[in-house]
Amino acid sequence: MSEVLQQEADDAESAARDAFARFYLSVGVSEGNVALPPEVAAVMTRWVEARRALEDIKKPVPVRRGPRLKTRPPETIRVPTPLTARDALALLFLPDAWETAQDGLALQAQTPRTTLRVEFDDVLGFGPEQAIRQIARHGPATAQTFLALAALWHEKLGDAPAETYLDLWASDLLRFQGRAETPKGGYHKDDLLARGRDVYFLSRITLPRAQTTGPLAGLALSRLISLEALESVSEDGGESVVRFRYHLGREVHAWLGDAEHSARISSKLLSYHPVRQKYQILLGFCLACVLGGEGGLRSIELPRLLALAGVGAPPRRLSAFLTTLEDAFADLARDGVLPGVRLVKPAGWPELLASRQTRSILEGARVTLEER
Repeated sequence: MSEVLQQEADDAESAARDAFARFYLSVGVSEGNVALPPEVAAVMTRWVEARRALEDIKKPVPVRRGPRLKTRPPETIRVPTPLTARDALALLFLPDAWETAQDGLALQAQTPRTTLRVEFDDVLGFGPEQAIRQIARHGPATAQTFLALAALWHEKLGDAPAETYLDLWASDLLRFQGRAETPKGGYHKDDLLARGRDVYFLSRITLPRAQTTGPLAGLALSRLISLEALESVSEDGGESVVRFRYHLGREVHAWLGDAEHSARISSKLLSYHPVRQKYQILLGFCLACVLGGEGGLRSIELPRLLALAGVGAPPRRLSAFLTTLEDAFADLARDGVLPGVRLVKPAGWPELLASRQTRSILEGARVTLEER
C-alpha cells in the first residue's frame, strides 16, 4: 500500500512541478501580482493531498484534518512577478525613496509599479509622534520622567553636544518635579526605584530615520536616551538610592532643544499627580510636543490626540469621559502649561449630546491652540 501511495505522490509532484514551471515562464514581466490559474492550482492540490495520504499511512497516530478542522486548500495563490521582485530589491538601496507611512507605523517606499512597506513592532517609534506614543504607553509617570530628564539635561549642560553624559540620582528627578521629601528627609524607596524603572523603559525606545545625504546614506536607529549605567545601591544603614548616567539622543536633542519647546515643559505639568491627573499629564505632554512652535500644528483631531496619548474612550459613560477631557484641557490652559488650548466640539453637538450620540462628538472634536 505504501509503495502505491509513494508512486502516486511522486507522480503528483512531478506533474505539479511541470505545471507550475510552465505557468511561471508564461508570466514574463507583467505588472503586479498574478493569480495562479485554476488548472495549475488543481494539479498542486492533488500533489498536496497525495503527500498527505502518504504521511498519514506512515504515522501510527491518526491526525485530525480536513472537514473536522474546517480546512481546505487555497482557491488562489498569488506570486510576485520578476519585475516586482526587482523593484523591491532596488528600493532597499534607495534611502531617499523611504518615508513614514500615513498610519505612522511603518517605513514605506514606492515605484510606479511597486510599494514596499516595512512594519515596526510596538517597541519602535518613528519620528516625534511615534516617540510620543511609545513614551505615553508606559503611563503618565514615565512621561513626567522623560520631560524631567530632557529639562534637567538642558538646564545643566546648556548648549553641550547631544553626546554629553549627565550623572543624576533618582532623587534629582523627584526634586525637580517638586515632590515633597519624607519627614526624615529623602524619598521613599519605592518612588526612587520607580524613577529608575522609568529611565530604563525610556532607554529602550528607538527612533528609526532615513539619512538621505552625505557619504553614509541609509537607514539609522537613534535611542530616545542613551543610558551608560543604571544602578541601585544601599548606603548608610540600608537606605536605597538609584543613580544613572545618560545623554539625550540626537533626534530628541534637536526635537526638544529649542527654547519654545523647553518653555512648554512647565513645572506645573511635572507636578501633576500621575493617578488623579493622568489625563492632564498625558494630554499636556502630547500637546506640548505636537502643537505650536515654528511650523507646528495649531490644532489636532481629538481621536488622533487620544491615540498618541494612549487614552482610549471607555465603552460606557462617554458623557462623563467627555467632561473629564474638557476639565483636563481647562486645567492645562489655566495653569499655563498650554495657554489658549481648548476643545472644539463639532457643529450640532448639543443635539448629538441630547440624542446620546456622544461618540460622534468625540470623533468629530478638535483640540486647538489659540493665540493669546
